[in-house]
Amino acid sequence: MKKHGLVSTIVLIVLTNVVVLAGVAYNRSGEPDATVQLTERELHWQKRWDLTDKEDTGLYLNLKWSMPGFKSNRWDYTHKKNWMDQQKLAELGFNTDFPLEDKKASRYYSRQLPRQAYVVLEFNGDAYQNWLKEARKRIEEIKQELMEEKKEKKKKALENDLRRIQQELITQSHLFAIDAGRDTQALRKQYSDQSKYIITPAVFDISMHYTPRKKEESKSPQKPYLSGWVREISIPEIHVPSDYRSFFTSGIKTHTITYLPRDKPLADLESRYQVTLNYGRRHEPWIADVKKLK
Repeated sequence: MKKHGLVSTIVLIVLTNVVVLAGVAYNRSGEPDATVQLTERELHWQKRWDLTDKEDTGLYLNLKWSMPGFKSNRWDYTHKKNWMDQQKLAELGFNTDFPLEDKKASRYYSRQLPRQAYVVLEFNGDAYQNWLKEARKRIEEIKQELMEEKKEKKKKALENDLRRIQQELITQSHLFAIDAGRDTQALRKQYSDQSKYIITPAVFDISMHYTPRKKEESKSPQKPYLSGWVREISIPEIHVPSDYRSFFTSGIKTHTITYLPRDKPLADLESRYQVTLNYGRRHEPWIADVKKLK
């Protein structure tokens, strides 16, 4: 019986590997659905140690992206420009028919399960340019506030905000989630530039919010509305093939810089590498090439 169980386990492992390899081969067959040139801004790298075997290491690139919306140096997923409105949420499979004015609406929508569909990631497009415009606008506002501020504690806070946004101007990912759907062919037809738009599986959430009141409207009722966001990209980590491992472990040496001391120049945050990333027939990514930038 024990021998039979061992054989069954081995067969299961072999079959699982065959299925996985077949899926990888299918994904990479034919022309890629998308080929984009990303940098360290969009692909942060990290080592992963297998806790059961210290000699076994994994090297991965983590995909970094954002949704539109810049507010005081914080991402605002309920931003008025959020494209994931009630209509889009219904297209993704959420039930949006429950009346928003009902007292049970908030509880109803908070209990809806996430939905799986496909997200469109735009690289270096209008969404990023809008973010850049808002970030630069905020920088000018802070500089003006610093000129007028007299309190040292407040000035210190403003200086910290200024430094943080200046760093983000260099490190902010140029990938933005701009649309979603369940039909990949329809999405690709709409977003046909394969060097600019990635279509990949993702998980989506729904929530109910209320429009903020203005001071002069403090007594008026708040209007409820539905908004959604991308909870996660289904494949956020891209494995680094053995051919490129030494590039990171020897050529780059240190992991992604997430904090830069004040005595260090902002230029130290510039991206150090560029990655050619392909997305295949199953909209799953793999690394096609890596090159050093500095």
